[in-house]
Amino acid sequence: MMNKAKNITQKTLNVASPIASALSLINPAFLTIPVIASVSNELCAYFDSRSVEKRLVEFQNKLEEQSVTIERLISKVNSLDEHSQYVFRNNIKHLCLAALPEATEPLINCLISYLMEDKQDMDEEICEIIQSCNANDIQLLQLIKLYINEGSRTCYSEMLGKLENDYNENQTVQVRKENEKIVQQENNGDVMRKVYTPQSWYDRNVIYGENTIFWKDFTDFFQLKNANDMGLLLNEPGEDEEGSEVCVWAYMIRSLLKFQSNGVVQLEFVTSLGTISQNNIDRFHITLFGQNILKYISVSE
Repeated sequence: MMNKAKNITQKTLNVASPIASALSLINPAFLTIPVIASVSNELCAYFDSRSVEKRLVEFQNKLEEQSVTIERLISKVNSLDEHSQYVFRNNIKHLCLAALPEATEPLINCLISYLMEDKQDMDEEICEIIQSCNANDIQLLQLIKLYINEGSRTCYSEMLGKLENDYNENQTVQVRKENEKIVQQENNGDVMRKVYTPQSWYDRNVIYGENTIFWKDFTDFFQLKNANDMGLLLNEPGEDEEGSEVCVWAYMIRSLLKFQSNGVVQLEFVTSLGTISQNNIDRFHITLFGQNILKYISVSE
């Protein structure tokens, strides 16, 4: 056992000798992973080694929290194909060099999942999305997760009831049409005696379970006033309880539109006569990508 430890330490010194003394807080065995060592060497050559060490320590601590041993991590990394090796390396490099503090935890959690799970395609996409997130994007994801966990759903319940009524009514209409068709056949196809049946039209009303969030429910939960039109929050500053001008919700709306473009949410807007704004949303849906990214977002108690 002692010989094994000495071999690991010696290998570490050989691979990461330029930075071994600088990264004193990191488990030496962690630096035996060639991808980790190469990124560390590259970044410490021109970037603050303390910042690199801090991020790698965060990664190391998350591994310990999830009971992932260094040996298992090495085995998983060694089993990656060429494409996956580059995905892992690029994400480690981004974590150490460019990730904002607010985005490091979800990125690390997603990266560990990428290594540990057999199916990696989704986590590769989620890592890429997290890389594009700023602090406001992460905050919006936290608000969405908080709403999903605790939010009220008044509009949701009303529209779900309407959806069920429309479905039942449509079933009744279909049965009536079938009966009329049978009567027509019994009358030897005498279409001249068939009474005209008006068509039934229904509003488009798509709900994907609790992954659909109605804008009014969302704003009511966070006590936003006069925010029925999301576009208003983009074009006029809001006010806090003391009457001071604030733009925090403008940042949140920009993040929501950003998430629409990269597939995290799908927005549905209100139609009206005259001009139509795509920012006057009625509801938004958390897509498969959004559902997966929320797994790595933590909400403070």
